[in-house]
Amino acid sequence: MKYSCFLWLTLLFYLPLSAQDIKYAKSTIDTLCSSSMHGRGYVNNGDHIAAEFIKNEFNKDSLRSFGNSYIQSFKHLVETLTGKVAVKIGRKKMSPAVDYLVSASSPTTKGTFKIVKLDSQLISNEAAFKKFLNSDFSQKFILLEKKGIKEKKLLDIFDAIEYTNALKAKGIIRTEDKLVWEMDDALAPSATVKITIKNSRLPTKAKKISVDIEQETQPAHDFYNIIGYVEGKTKPDSFIVFTAHYDHLGQMGSEIYFPGANDNASGTAMMLNLAKYYSKNKPDYSLAFMAFTGEELGLKGSEYYVNHSLFPLSQIRFLINLDIEGTGDDGIKVVNGSVFEKEFNILSEINKEKKYLPSVNKRGEAAISDHYSFYAKGVKAFYIYTLGGIGEYHNIYDKPETLPLTKYNEVFKLLVDFVKKLNQ
Repeated sequence: MKYSCFLWLTLLFYLPLSAQDIKYAKSTIDTLCSSSMHGRGYVNNGDHIAAEFIKNEFNKDSLRSFGNSYIQSFKHLVETLTGKVAVKIGRKKMSPAVDYLVSASSPTTKGTFKIVKLDSQLISNEAAFKKFLNSDFSQKFILLEKKGIKEKKLLDIFDAIEYTNALKAKGIIRTEDKLVWEMDDALAPSATVKITIKNSRLPTKAKKISVDIEQETQPAHDFYNIIGYVEGKTKPDSFIVFTAHYDHLGQMGSEIYFPGANDNASGTAMMLNLAKYYSKNKPDYSLAFMAFTGEELGLKGSEYYVNHSLFPLSQIRFLINLDIEGTGDDGIKVVNGSVFEKEFNILSEINKEKKYLPSVNKRGEAAISDHYSFYAKGVKAFYIYTLGGIGEYHNIYDKPETLPLTKYNEVFKLLVDFVKKLNQ
């Protein structure tokens, strides 16, 4: 009987790092991905709703704030698709986010336009290509067909047409095998409609395109970083920092929103879980928790922070950025692992001893998430993301119900052990 009681107490002791965490993570991810948050973007202030949720979680865990608020705010122009986003090719009505995507910078446009294809066959005909380049495309859409083209000079021509609209077309159509929506072009208005169509959904004889797009420029959208901390017991002026971006792609029109479960509700949930844990288990170093906005726009939130830091960046002992934490079947990848080898070896040795994950892999520097804003300023930083499992990214299928959280608890434990080593 005493032995059974001991086992029961042992199980209770480990609950905060197992069942309780995964339950909280799932609840947090479900909340962040709900339709009420509008994809945590800039239509219907979805990002503000998410920020308020995170602020309330910080408050529940009694995190301290730098100053009188968890919120660090700034303003920036952002382009949004707020109303209709409809596309028809010929007589075929296309399904938004399933058949096609429209760039957020695309101007408000309504009408039917001729489609002119640019492909390898046309380019190989010198006379025809010269005539093409001298044509008037002001009321036409250019369909770029890159298949079979490998010569860099020709690909550069395609890029010039696509990214600078060198031919001043009404619109540009590109095709892809898989639809991936990006928001980094939403920082400035465009005079060109830009549409991506899934290869398998493009009609073989596409002659005309009808579009009905309603776009809105927000010249001074309010962006909110949410920042709190737990004061260290013996080294309160030295910080270990956890970061995660909570923003996602938001909405493409009034009907379609992107849930962003893996990217990055999962990382936000992990950060909030760590904040909850450390609010009850105070370390020697202070721990700061930074939920950034604007990552999908080009690291805007973290970029703003490092230029307006709430405490000296020199006080950061180490920073760990959490972005895409929802799988782990194949372990984790550590960006900057080959830069900061001492810290990577600590992380790797912990995993070898505890056997948390199938692998802990390192890579070099990469400006692909919020850690880079700090790293560029001389701060030691890792960006850790999970590997394997589902591959949905920047589309409508990155949903909570399909996110396995395969190694969520194991990654959590590895991070806690890593912080313990850094404290030593």
